[in-house]
Amino acid sequence: MPSYPSLPPFRIENLRTATKNGTTVNIITSMHTHLGTHIDFPLHAIPGSKSLDDYTLEDLSGDGVVIDLTPKSEGEEITEKDLEKYSDQINNGAIVFIFTGWSRKRDHTSAYLFRWPYIEESAAHYLAKKNIKILGIDVLSVGGWSGKVAVKGPLPKIPSRKIHEILFNAGMLVVEEVANLDKVLMGRKVAKGFFLIAPLLIKGVEASPCRVFFIVPDL
Repeated sequence: MPSYPSLPPFRIENLRTATKNGTTVNIITSMHTHLGTHIDFPLHAIPGSKSLDDYTLEDLSGDGVVIDLTPKSEGEEITEKDLEKYSDQINNGAIVFIFTGWSRKRDHTSAYLFRWPYIEESAAHYLAKKNIKILGIDVLSVGGWSGKVAVKGPLPKIPSRKIHEILFNAGMLVVEEVANLDKVLMGRKVAKGFFLIAPLLIKGVEASPCRVFFIVPDL
């Protein structure tokens, strides 16, 4: 499965088979904590800060909104102006998930792995002023690719780590590589509902793979 380019791929091996050993058992030999849909905690970018086990289920749930920012092109910035279009929908203290359409491109391509749409500095500060609780997005990282691998087009003005810092310092958590937001929107530009984010509970980690549930009111 696709993964952030500088991190190792997922690996699983067969340890036992029912035919030979009576039971089948597989062993995961490589799986970093930022694989697939996952949630980032402040420890990811800020040394000595909070990890997964510092948060409760209440911290990982609440009312929120999914907004449609499609279409977004390769390496395009998500700006404060993009978000201001939904200022009446983005409530103070809410959970906000952004659909860019990039999840439809999920594959081992240079576009998906290096040139996703990303949150730029003004948008990060806008969300911080809104006191957003959790920010989710359907790309590999909230910030743009800023690694050493040469890619087509200019690199972001500030590295992804700095975008994470702005959000974390504002008390925000981050969910990345979210799937199926188009199914939540169902052709609408906005969908309101209740979020529940369920990570693998691992003590002391800076991130964890998670399931994201979105409960919609009766239509």
